[in-house]
Amino acid sequence: MLGIKKSDLRENEPIKASVAGRDFVLVLHNGRVNALDGLCTHEQGPLFEGSVDGDGLVCPWHSGVFDIETGKANENTPWVTDTAHYDVGEDQSGELFIEL
Repeated sequence: MLGIKKSDLRENEPIKASVAGRDFVLVLHNGRVNALDGLCTHEQGPLFEGSVDGDGLVCPWHSGVFDIETGKANENTPWVTDTAHYDVGEDQSGELFIEL
């Protein structure tokens, strides 16, 4: 469990979540909670400190862009490669969990 509820999230505002010592970024986008690896595939920039531009999550270090709903790297930022996207579930109390 993440200790985070969907109601804690704000649309298009990335936040950091950690599970078993591993960092992820959570983004509530179009009403759906998405989880991606927390570090950029380019130089390990903290994606949870990034911003949302349309359907893309923008790395704060070198502006690499990842599709929020798939983790695919944007073709206009070829210096990054795809990152993993994870399904996010919600337990009976409303707490979120990442399906690894």
